[in-house]
Formats: sequence, C-alpha cells, structure tokens
Amino acid sequence: MDEFLGIVGLFAFAIMAGALCGIIAIAQLSNLKQEIAQLKAKILSLELANNAQSHNEGADKSTDCSTAQHADTAQANSNKATFNQVSLNQPNQPHGQEKTATSAIKSSASVSVSKHKQSSKNLKPTLVTSLFKKLRSDFEHNWMTWIGAVALALGGIFLAKYSLEAGLLSVAMRLTLGGLFGGGLIATAAYMHYKNSVFEGFNNYIPAALASGGFITCFALTLLAYSSYSMISPLTAFVVLGIIAISASAMAIMLGPVLAVLGIIGAYCVPVLVNTGSNNLFALYMYIGFISLSAALVAHKVQRAWLWYLLWAGHLGWYIVGFTIANSSTIWLMGTYGLLSVIGLIAVPRLGLKLAMVETRPHSLKRLINVLPSHPLMLACITPLLLAMLFDSDNYLQWQIINALSILTLLFLVLKNSRWDLWQGAALIAAALILLSTPSYYIDFSDSLFIFKHPYGGALFLGLALSAYGLYFGIKWAPKRLAFHITASFSIFIIIATLYAIIPNHALTTAYPLWAVILLISSAILIKCAMSGATLFQRFTYWVGANANITLAITMLFNDSGLTIALAIQVLLISVLIKRYRVPMPHWPIKALVAALLLRLTLAPWTPSYDALTIFNLHWSIIVYPLCTALFLAAAKCFQTSQLKIWLEGAALHCLALFITTETSYQLVGHYPDFGSLSFYEQALLTCNWLALGCVYLHRARIAGSLAKLYQVAGIALASAAGITTLSTLLNANPFLNSIYIGEYSVFNWLFLLWLVPAGLVLWLYTLIKPLYTKAAPFILTVAGVLSVFAINGFIRQFWLGPYIYLSKGVSNAELYSYSIIWLLLGAGTVILGHLKKQLLIQKIGLGILAAVIVKVFLVDMANLTGLLKALSFIGLGLSLVGLSWLFQKLRSHANQA
Repeated sequence: MDEFLGIVGLFAFAIMAGALCGIIAIAQLSNLKQEIAQLKAKILSLELANNAQSHNEGADKSTDCSTAQHADTAQANSNKATFNQVSLNQPNQPHGQEKTATSAIKSSASVSVSKHKQSSKNLKPTLVTSLFKKLRSDFEHNWMTWIGAVALALGGIFLAKYSLEAGLLSVAMRLTLGGLFGGGLIATAAYMHYKNSVFEGFNNYIPAALASGGFITCFALTLLAYSSYSMISPLTAFVVLGIIAISASAMAIMLGPVLAVLGIIGAYCVPVLVNTGSNNLFALYMYIGFISLSAALVAHKVQRAWLWYLLWAGHLGWYIVGFTIANSSTIWLMGTYGLLSVIGLIAVPRLGLKLAMVETRPHSLKRLINVLPSHPLMLACITPLLLAMLFDSDNYLQWQIINALSILTLLFLVLKNSRWDLWQGAALIAAALILLSTPSYYIDFSDSLFIFKHPYGGALFLGLALSAYGLYFGIKWAPKRLAFHITASFSIFIIIATLYAIIPNHALTTAYPLWAVILLISSAILIKCAMSGATLFQRFTYWVGANANITLAITMLFNDSGLTIALAIQVLLISVLIKRYRVPMPHWPIKALVAALLLRLTLAPWTPSYDALTIFNLHWSIIVYPLCTALFLAAAKCFQTSQLKIWLEGAALHCLALFITTETSYQLVGHYPDFGSLSFYEQALLTCNWLALGCVYLHRARIAGSLAKLYQVAGIALASAAGITTLSTLLNANPFLNSIYIGEYSVFNWLFLLWLVPAGLVLWLYTLIKPLYTKAAPFILTVAGVLSVFAINGFIRQFWLGPYIYLSKGVSNAELYSYSIIWLLLGAGTVILGHLKKQLLIQKIGLGILAAVIVKVFLVDMANLTGLLKALSFIGLGLSLVGLSWLFQKLRSHANQA
C-alpha cells in the first residue's frame, strides 16, 4: 500500500506545482489591479487639490476651474466604474480577456497618469514586496482548496482500503464504489465549470482541484485492482490507466494546465507502473506515440511551454529506453520511431500537417545556430540511430539504411525551412559515419571491383548525391543560402577523404585512379560555378572546394604526411583567395583548420604509422615541419592588418618548435623522444630546445594582442618542463657524479649544451619574466648563476681529465689552482663590467665571486701551510676581504652620485 501512497504523493506534488504557477500569475495580475486603483485614487485627490488652489488664486478663473474640476472628476468616476465592472466580472473571463480588460483600464487612465508621473513614482510599491504579499494572501485563501483535493483523493483510497479490511462489501463492490466516488468528483468539477460557478477568493480553482482528486482516485484504484488484488489483467490495467491519463489531459483544455501536468505524467508513467512482461516494443511505441499526439494537442491548446518540455522528456525518454531492449527484429521499428519523432516533434509543429514551406530567406550563422528547440530535438532523435549503427556491427547494414533515410528526411526538411540549413552539416556527418560503420573484415580488397561495391561504391554515390543536391538547390532555388553551396563544394571531398583515411595502403593503388578522376571532374564543375556565381561568398566557397579536391587528389599520390601538406596548402590558398577577392569571411573556419593541422602535426611523431615514413628518401619531419612553417608564414602575410596574422605566425612558430624538438632527438638517437626513458644526451637537447622555445613564446606574448595570455602559458609551461628535465639531469645523470662521456673537445662538448647554453637562456628568461612575475625573478636569476658555475667548473675539469669528469677520479693541485685563477679573472671582469654598465647588481655578483675565490685560496689552496705561513695566510684573507668591502663601498658611492 505504501507504494501507492507514494504515487499519490507524486501526483499531489505535480498538482501543487501547477497551482503555484497559477497563483503566481494571478498574483501578478491582482498586483497590477491594486496599483492602478491606488494611482487612480491619488490622481483624483491631486486633481481636487489643484482645482481648489486655482480657485483661491482669482475669482476671474473660477468658472474655468470649476469646469475642469467637474470634467476630471467625471473622467475619474468613469474610469472607476469601468475598473469595478471588470473586477466583478474578472473570475468568469479567460486569461486572455483578463489581459484585455487590464489593458483597457490602463489606457483609460494613461492621460491622467502622464500629468502626475513624478508623484505616482513615489507612491508605487516595489514589485517584489507586493508580489510576495499577494502570494501569501492567495496561499492563505487557496491552500485549503488543494489540501482538500488531496484529502478527497486519499479519502477515496482509504475508504476502499478500509472496506476491504473490514469485509463490509465484496472487493469488486468496494473498488466500484471508490471509482464512483472519483468519477463523481470529476463530474462535479465538469458541472461547476459548465455552470461557471465562482467562489470568492478562490479564482475558480475548485473545479480543477476536484477533478484532480477524482483522477488520482481512479488512477490509484486501478493500480490496486491490478497489483494488490489481481482483479484485472495487465493489459486491461494498461488500457484503463491510459484512458484515465488521456481523459485528464483532455479535461485540462477546460480546467487549465494543472490537469495537463497530471495527465501527461500519468500517461508516460503507465508502462512503468504496469509491466505486462511481454516486452512488446511495437505496442509500447504505439502507446507512446498516441500519448505524445494527445499531449501535443493539449499543450498546443493550453499554451504552456513547460507542457512541451514534459512531452519531449517522456517521448524521447521511452525512445532511449527502447534501445536497451531492442534486438535484431526491432531495428526497423526503432528507425521508424526515430524518423517519425523528427516529423512529429519538429516538422509538424513548425510546418503544419501538410509540411508546407514556411521560410526560404537566408540567415546569418548566429541565427542558424540559435534555433531552439529544433536543433536539440533533431540531435536527440538522430544521434541514437548513429550510435547504434557504429556499435552494432552485426546489423550494420540495416542501421546504415535507416540512417540514409534520416539523411533524406533532414535534407527534405531543409527545403521547407531555411532556419534548418545547418542540418545539411548533420547529413554530411551522418554520411561519413555510415562509411565508417562498416567493419573492414566484410570487405574483400582482393576483388578489384571493391571500389564499386558496398561500402565504397555506396559512399561515392552518397557523396555525389549530396553534391548534386547542394548544386541544384543552391543555384536554382536559393543562391544566397550559403549552406547549399558548402554542401555542393565539400561533400565529395569529405567522402573521399574519409575513404582515403580508412583504406589499406595496398588497396589504394586500385582505388586512386577512380577517386582522382571524380575529384578533378568535381573541381572543374566547381570552378565553372565559381566563375558564374551570383554572390561573393558563393564564388569563394566554390573556389575553396575546387582547391580542396585538387589538393586531396595530389595528396593521395604521396602518403600520410601528404594530407598534412595538402591541408597546409589549403590554408595558404584560402588566405590568398580572401586577399584577392577581399572576402569579409569570419576567421574561425581558418583557425579551426589550422588548429586541426597543429594537432595532427603535434601527434604525428608519436603515431606508429609515421615511424619509418620518408619523403624523397628523407625522413618526413625534415620536409613537413619546415614546409608547414613556410606555408603558415606565407598565409600570415595575406592578413597584414588582421588578428589572424598573429594566429598564423603562432602556428608557424609551433611548427618550428616541433621541428627543433623532434628532429634533434631523431638525428641524435634515431627515434623521437620517449619521455619515460630519456638518455643524458636527449635531456641536454630537450632542455635547450624547450628553454629557447619558452623564451620565444614569452617574447612573442608582448606583441600577440589577445593571444598574449596563451603565449605566456605556453612559454611558462615549456620553461617549467626544461626546469624539470634539468633537475632530473642533476640528480640522475650528472657528469660530476656518474661516469658519462661528455666529449673530447674543451668547451665544445656536451657540457656546453647541458649547462652553459641553458644558463644563457635562463638569463633571457629572467628579463622576460621580471615584468610579469617580480617575485619569481630572483629565483630564476639564481638558477642561471648555478648553471653557469656548473658549466665553468665542468669545462675546467674536462680540460684536465678529458671526457670523464666524475669527482671520484680526484683533483690535482694544478686543477685546484686553475679554479682560483679563472674565477679570480671572472670575478674581476664582472666587477669592471658592472662599473662600466653602472649596474650595482653586477658589481655585487663580481665582488661575491672575488670573495669566494679569496676564501677558497686561503682555506683550500693553502690548507697545507703551517706555522707562520698559515697565520700570514689568514691575515691576508682578512685584509683581502676588508679591501673588497672598501672597494664595494667606493663603487656604490660612485653609483649613487651618478
């Protein structure tokens, strides 16, 4: 019994929610009435006061003032009488007439209100405060009505329950009496509505409340008869519950949207509440279709948007549920249901039952995107069919036919309404997915005629049909609707490009001649159309499509990297066409194409098919990356005063970064970087590469405009990666700690790339980071100093020990003294440089180096001295440090004077 009480509670909640919506509407209308009454009363009093003041100012004007006073008073009384008459008749009028009456009252008072506008502003209460006051007042008046309705429904249920438990009457009689009670409530509500019975303060909610209680009673009693007492069969319960729900929806046309909510929710819940166990999907969809049709009629009559939301949720929800229980015998049923949903939920409400053409004028892209709810509903109907086709490989042919029919449906509806032009793009995507859904093991590539068979032959036919569709309707019917021209230009390109992407390399030689001929013929047709195009965008679209086809035909002569080069050439050709024809084209299509190219170029080195790829007997990255860099730079020159120039220059810079990062590692170790197991030499190269690129990105951020933040993030990310690599080298592959070959030559060895070059790049990074992140700048400068120390000491040690400099080999006296001499010279030179540049920081660094050298000389180099020599060494150390301190003070005073 508890589950039925829960169901009753849900219906009661739905009723209360609808009532709340109605109360809010009534509160807003009543608040408007009160405001108009207050304004009229105040205006009348102000008129009387003004007339009295005018009467006291002069007797000569008394006659005119008296006339004006009587006229205004008569007008006010007339308005008041009109307002009172409308107020008395208001509960019997429909919602539309309420608005008409209110508008009439506002119009009659507008002349007087305009005279005293400033005074009325001070008297107008805030809308929010008055709204909540009215809501509270209406709730205090109407809450007993709805609680009474729920109590009636519960009373009917409890009466039946009590009669069953007490054994007063038979089960059938008791349920019959309960049904009569519910039916009586419904009949009473219909009678009250027919007689226009009005109850003061209740706004005619009583009939709707009584009907709601009656329908809930009948609904619950039917469930009791089915589940608790097994008096009726599942099929009978299913039919009866459906009739009750539909009856509630039909009665909502008379009594308002509250019953519509009850009927729609109840109708869609019937298959959940009553499970016949047959899993008859056909019967279920027939029922849901009938319920959706009934709900659509009610929603159209009641004119409430949220009723449509309930309809869509219920209809599409059962559509998705159907896929969970579908099998091979119900595939056509699922497809029919999906396509009829497109017609019933989208086309019929917009086009009418005859699917008449409603709009053919062109629209901007923004308007085409913002078409609600047509686009979401179309995707909700078509997407499950596409997903089923992709994942149900056993029945792929049936799903492909269904999706081909969905393409025809979308293209047909596009002709009826130009606001749906973007559905041609959905049709192109569906066509490509139809091709991709065919399992490769069903295709016999040993048969040379496979290019004419399914799926290759079918895909070519579909591409040609889509292109012909776009050409015919784009030229004959709608020359200014750009979507048709895009379909004509790129359908064949997309289909053959998809075929090229999935075909095995050994079968490409068979298919290429046919595809190349089709692409070239299509290009010739598009060029012909471009020469006779009616609009600038039409000609531009055809030129781009022709170039794309020619480029793809050339690409297939090469290999995987050929497509990348072809797309990069396409970017340049589009840019040249835009510059030549001065096309005011939005930048986002070019940016999207460039972004796709950069993603392909970024992932290519780690794609298995590119491992041994060569072009003209050279490794592909040696040609592709520099060529793409040049193409992007050439395209950037076509946009001298455009933000797109910065975007294309950034793409060229990214290609250069990829070339430096990948090719250096490839030439060094014979493969691209494996970041999980980098060698010592790869780490040294990557540190230099990433630091250099990070500095270039940060430098470019200064002139990148709106892309400055993107460049800053990329630059800092690269610098951070270089820092992590450097730290890993110091800890795990440090030549001072491990036996690592660093080279035979002094200075020009691996220490040059490991520490010296990064030290210089970190100094550059310091100058770039300092204006952005002041607190991080000292840390970066310290890192540069540490790397410089490692580099210089490593060079000195390599000079004495050769290619291996690990510390366990020991240190000779000559090497020990050489450190002091070289650092002494470096410290003195640094002090002199700082003095010449008048940079106090450089002077401090130089003096610090000298101090460290002096400490090292006296404590390390002369550590073996004893007696007087040892004492003199410490005295010399003290004097040297004092002298350096005096020199520092002297230099600082000169700097301050300057």
